[in-house]
Amino acid sequence: MEKITIIIDGKQVEAVKDQPVLMAARENGIDIPALCHHPELESSGGSCRVCLVEAVQGGRSRIVTSCNYPVRAGLEVNTSTDQVMKIRKGVLELLLCRVPDSEVVRGLASKYGIDEPRFFKDEGENNRYKCIACSLCTQVCEDVVGVSAISMQNRGVEKAPGTPFHKDSQACIGCGACAYACPTGAISMKDSKGVRTIWGRKFKMAACSVCGKPYIPQAQVDWIVKTTGKDRAFFDKCPDHR
Repeated sequence: MEKITIIIDGKQVEAVKDQPVLMAARENGIDIPALCHHPELESSGGSCRVCLVEAVQGGRSRIVTSCNYPVRAGLEVNTSTDQVMKIRKGVLELLLCRVPDSEVVRGLASKYGIDEPRFFKDEGENNRYKCIACSLCTQVCEDVVGVSAISMQNRGVEKAPGTPFHKDSQACIGCGACAYACPTGAISMKDSKGVRTIWGRKFKMAACSVCGKPYIPQAQVDWIVKTTGKDRAFFDKCPDHR
């Protein structure tokens, strides 16, 4: 990995060439808010627009999404200029109108002095609850888990993740990776009495033979054993007791 020096908010910092500006900033203790980026997904980011910054390169200044803008030699980044802050607040206002139920979005907006947006909230048929349509959940399901149980459906304001034909997805293994990746808490997952409920399906949980705690869906165990050849006995104990 080639290391280079760039400037962020007037400070010289070391970064890996071509890594996203967002990651370089965070690795150096500089906070840039972001919702749609996940470090484990190469193609994630750019849709929520919250991470906008000013990038100055070769004498030219541009407003860019830091989650997918590459670090290059000679780059100077400003994370909180008046223009950046104005645009970021506008983005957060729009997100707050779109998903007023999201505690994450409300909390982030509040940090920028936005308690109520100036625009009308979306309370009609197209309300996506807490979903900002970032597609992190579908990317994790396809690229990391490898089952593609959900996908992004529809377009525009109606775009949202869902199961095929809005019916129970037989490909789903109940792993919950989509819910963990969701930045706004839009995906409902509930574990109760040894059963996990997600995407309208119920999954029986396998319990640890030592502590008795249900910790992994049986369907997930079956899928891992089938696709990787992993010894089923490995899952008799939870990670804390292996």
